[in-house]
Amino acid sequence: MQESSGRIETTHIDEVGRTATSSLQWLLENRNLKGKASHPITHNNKLTLFICGQEAFADIAAEIAKAKHSVDLCCWGFDPGMELVRGNGATWPRGDTFGDLLIAAARRHVRVRLLIWHDRIGSPMVHNMPGHSHGTSPWKTDGRRADDISAKASLAMLQDAVARKAMFSGGFRGDRVRLEDIPMLAREEYCYNWYVAAFKGMLSGITIRLRHGDSGAISKSISTEINQPRGLTMGEIEKPGMQYLGTHHQKPVLIDFDHEEGAKAVGYVMGLNSVTDYWDTTAHLLDDTRREQGGVNERRECLQGMAADGGFATLKPYQDYACRIDGGKALIALYNNFVKAWDRAIDDRTRSASTDCVSQELPCGSPPARLLREAGPDDATVQIVLTQPEEQDKTIKETYFRAVTQASLAAGYLYVENQYFQYEDWAAHLLAERKKVVAAWKAGSVKAGKTMRDMPVMHVFIVIPVPERAQMVPRTHDTLAALGQHDGMTGQNTMIDDYNKRPKTRRVRAGFGISTEAEVKLPDVVRHSNGINKPGVMTLESEFGLKVSVAMLNVSAFDNDRWRYREIYIHSKLMLVDDVFMTLGSANLNQRSMAVDSEINIATVDHRVARDLRKRVWRMLSGGLVDGGGGTKGEIVDAFEKWGNLMKANRTKKLAKQGGEKLKKMIGFLLPLEDSRSSTIRLG
Repeated sequence: MQESSGRIETTHIDEVGRTATSSLQWLLENRNLKGKASHPITHNNKLTLFICGQEAFADIAAEIAKAKHSVDLCCWGFDPGMELVRGNGATWPRGDTFGDLLIAAARRHVRVRLLIWHDRIGSPMVHNMPGHSHGTSPWKTDGRRADDISAKASLAMLQDAVARKAMFSGGFRGDRVRLEDIPMLAREEYCYNWYVAAFKGMLSGITIRLRHGDSGAISKSISTEINQPRGLTMGEIEKPGMQYLGTHHQKPVLIDFDHEEGAKAVGYVMGLNSVTDYWDTTAHLLDDTRREQGGVNERRECLQGMAADGGFATLKPYQDYACRIDGGKALIALYNNFVKAWDRAIDDRTRSASTDCVSQELPCGSPPARLLREAGPDDATVQIVLTQPEEQDKTIKETYFRAVTQASLAAGYLYVENQYFQYEDWAAHLLAERKKVVAAWKAGSVKAGKTMRDMPVMHVFIVIPVPERAQMVPRTHDTLAALGQHDGMTGQNTMIDDYNKRPKTRRVRAGFGISTEAEVKLPDVVRHSNGINKPGVMTLESEFGLKVSVAMLNVSAFDNDRWRYREIYIHSKLMLVDDVFMTLGSANLNQRSMAVDSEINIATVDHRVARDLRKRVWRMLSGGLVDGGGGTKGEIVDAFEKWGNLMKANRTKKLAKQGGEKLKKMIGFLLPLEDSRSSTIRLG
C-alpha cells in the first residue's frame, strides 16, 4: 500500500553511547496537519472498554435514560423490540426495549435522531429492521394511537385477544395461537407498529432517516484496490455484490453532545449492532434464556443446531466490543461523522459529500467548550478513522497497514480478533514489512555481535469464526495461506488438490473426425491459490521472524445427558499491538470494510487501555490460564506457547468419544480453526 500517512523525522544519534531515541508513529499523523486536520488526533479523552453486549448495552441504556438534550444513533440495523438490559426470564420482554427507551427519551423532550442503513434488496435478506424489513405480518393492528405503543401494551393486547379468541388481520384467530407463542407475536406486532408510527412522525421527538450505498462512489473506491473483486465470469458474484449492495455498517452512539457545553457528552464506537442477535454475556453459555428465542434469525439458528446437534433453544453465543468515550475532542469527530451522514440521507437520496461543518445546530468552528479542556494524566490519545466511499476516505485501511508496519519493528505481539479475516493484501503487507526487518537484522547483526537466533520474533494471535457462508471460504483460505496458516481449511485444501491432480489437457473434437488437445482451465479460485507463496512454519520464522496461531472459539457444557460444543460467533473487529496500540469499531478485515461499506473505528495509543484489554480478553478465552502478564517479550513467548498447547488440548477433549468432565470439558474457549467446506465462488 502506498504510504500516505508516514511522518519524516530527524533523529540525533549519541556518538558516545551509539544510541538514538525516537517514537513510533502509530496514528495517521499526516491526517492531523495543522490547518487541514481531516482526522484530528485528540488527547483529552476518557475511554472505557466493554466486552460483549450485556456490558455495552447496559451502559448505553443507562445513558439514554439520563439523556437531557440529544441522542444520535447511527446503525447498520435497529430492532425496537431488543431489550438492552435483560432479566433472567425466558420470554419477551425481559426489560425495557430499545424502542421504549427512545420513546421515553423523546417524551422528556430529548431530540432523538436515528440513522439506519436500508435498501430494498439487502435489508430484507439480513433482517436488520424487524417490523420494517421483515416481520410485518400477520399480527397487524394498524390505527393504534402512538401513545399506546409500548412492549407491555403489545403483550397485554395479544394476551387479551387470545383470551377472547379475537380475529386479527391476516385471518388468524386467537384460538389458533399457542400460549407460548404470544410473546414473540406481541414482539412482532410491537416492532411493526413502532416503525409505522415513527415513519409517520407520530413518535414526537424521534426522527428516522434511511441511507443506502452509493454505487458510483463504491466503484471509485474499489478501483484503487490491489486485488480487485471478481466479476461475473466463472459464476463469480463478488464484484456486483460489493458495488450494488454496499451497506452503511457504522454503529456509533452520541448522547448530549452539546448539552451544557458538552459537560455530560458521551459517545460509543463499537462493532455491536442494535439488533437482538448481538446480545450475549462474557460467559458465552451453551444455551442462555437471556438470548433471544423464536425470532426469524433465531429460528434459523435453532434449525441449524437441530440438524447438527439436537437443537438449541436460543441463538448462538456472540462476542464483540464497544468503546465508550467521555468528554473529549474525539466526540467532535463522532458528531461530524453523524451530521454529514444525516444530511446525505435526506429523503433517502445520496448527495455529494458535505463540507467540513454542515450541522445547522452548531456553528462551524464552535464546538462545545467543555470538550476542549486540557488533557489530564489519565486521558487517552485518540484518532477516529473511517471508511466512507462518498468521501473516498480509507483511513481505517491506512490505520491497519500503519499499525502492522510499526508492529513489525516492535516485534512483540499482534492480536487480531475479527469476524472476517479475508484481506489478503493486509497479510501480504505484514510479510513484506517483516521481511524488511529480517533483512536489516541480517545486515547489522554481525557488527552488533548478534546472530539470527537473537532476532526478536513477532507473535501473531488470530481469533476468527468459521466463515459465515461457504462462499466466504476462498477469501479466508487465501488470507490464511499467505501466512502459511491454511491447514485448518481442510475442505478447500482438498478441493484445490483434486483440481491440480486432474489432467491439464483433454481431447476435443475439431470436426471431420479430427480431435485435438485443449487446455483444461482451472477455476479462478484454484489458480489464485496456486499463485500464493505459502510459507511453512520454519520459513515463516527464519525469513519473516513470525510465529502465527489461528484459533476459533467454542463453548462446552454437559447438556441433555451428553457433552455438547457450540461455536461462539466472533463478530469482533479488534486489533491490539504490544500493549501500545488498539483499534476497534465496525470494520472487518476484508475488502468490503476497507473500501465499500461505511465504517468507523477508534484508534488509541493508550498503553493502559491496550494492556488491560489484552489481559482481560486472553484470560476470558483461555479460562484464566493465559493473560501475557506484563507484556514483556518473555511473557509473550510463554503466553504463545501456552495458548497453542491449550488449543490442542481442547481439540483432543472435543474429539474424545467418551469421558467425564475432566476428559471432555474444555478449558476456556480456544480451539484450532477447522472448516471442511469448499467453494469455487467468492463472496467477499
